[in-house]
Amino acid sequence: MLPSFHRPVLWRLDHLPDRDDVLPLLELEAAEFTAVLGQPVRFHRADDGDRETDVWDVAVAPDVGSPRLECDPESRRLALTVPDPSAFGDGVNLLHSLAHSASTMVSDTETKTCADAFDRIHAEVANIYPSFGLRDLDWGVITERYEYVRDLDGDEFWAHAARWVAELGDAHTQLIFPGPRFHPPYVAEMIHPDGAVLRKVPEDSAAWAVGVRPGHTMVVDDPAAWLRTVGASPQQHALIAARRFMAMSAKTRDFTATASDGTERSWTETRRARPSVAADGNWIRIAAFTPDVPEQLHEALAGAHPDGELTLDLRGNTGGSLVAAAQARRLFVRDETPFGSVAFTTGRGDLAAAVDLRTSPDPDAWPGTVRVLVDAMTYSAAEDFLHPLVGAPHVSIAGGPTGGGSGRPHTRLLKDGARLAVSTAITYTRDGRPIEYRGIQPTRSLP
Repeated sequence: MLPSFHRPVLWRLDHLPDRDDVLPLLELEAAEFTAVLGQPVRFHRADDGDRETDVWDVAVAPDVGSPRLECDPESRRLALTVPDPSAFGDGVNLLHSLAHSASTMVSDTETKTCADAFDRIHAEVANIYPSFGLRDLDWGVITERYEYVRDLDGDEFWAHAARWVAELGDAHTQLIFPGPRFHPPYVAEMIHPDGAVLRKVPEDSAAWAVGVRPGHTMVVDDPAAWLRTVGASPQQHALIAARRFMAMSAKTRDFTATASDGTERSWTETRRARPSVAADGNWIRIAAFTPDVPEQLHEALAGAHPDGELTLDLRGNTGGSLVAAAQARRLFVRDETPFGSVAFTTGRGDLAAAVDLRTSPDPDAWPGTVRVLVDAMTYSAAEDFLHPLVGAPHVSIAGGPTGGGSGRPHTRLLKDGARLAVSTAITYTRDGRPIEYRGIQPTRSLP
């Protein structure tokens, strides 16, 4: 449960050592907290004094073990305690869970049994997921078909629970298993009975070096299993399934691909960092929104010719830092008028009213026309970057539609280190069309 706040909630982050690092994201997503709290949030300033009610305190206490969020309904106070600053994000994620809990305290701890994990998945999705209506889904009906999963255990439980969650058809709403993940630079579709058909093979990649080319098929033991356990919008489902298959947890991984004549080629993929921005005159490719992208874009634009059309290639850009995307898009907007809206879940089974989204031009904003190349793997923060450019008279969008996944996921710990991620928002273009699920539509055809 949450207190019934009477005025804007004062969020006191004074005891968080890296306060200045997290503030940009918190300010960017202020509407999310307003939707759940029922009041706007205001970040503590020195002249705020010692308010006793309608506050949210944050403390770091190493002996707490795991993040814990508590509320006092009478004094209208929230208290988030985290064992170290790096756990702050997991602690903030507890807000949605507390909103639909019957208790005054929730913690980021594992469930004791798989049956309890099943119940947590059911409750979190039922109360937080925003897109049942948009996708024409009934979570109760879906859950009835998977009720048997509650009696499973171990790997069998997780395999069937993943199928259950995948029924939502949302790449952001998924089970996340522990361990690092690295994605090789290939794009493939899980559309072949024997595996994933490669669509993009960079010429400087290990696969290219052994003769693998677009159109070859990566060998996958059970392609259908990946399609069943991975959720995504229709335009990107086979692409996301292939991406999840290719993900690497170790430093190296062996792959095999076959050509149309049956020739097999194998290679060892090694983790290798690639640049987020690559520029060649008026052609700029943004592969991912890492924190350094805004600075790199400034440098790339300095080498472009403003009299010619600028091409931004976002194909295959699966997102990254929302803050970086928000900073970078200012280089291409022309005014401060609303460019769309966003509706966040309340954490109690419904959506708050949509609120306008605004941005402002960067002083060094690009003065010329822009063509943006997109595809179904352009999603998440990449769609947030593109959002204010949709419908702008100086911008055309070619390719697509995009993936339809700017869902601002909330996460909750389950069991065995696994987490559930659940989308929390639906974004809309300036003409009221949802980006979630449907994607951003092209305004121009690719040659």
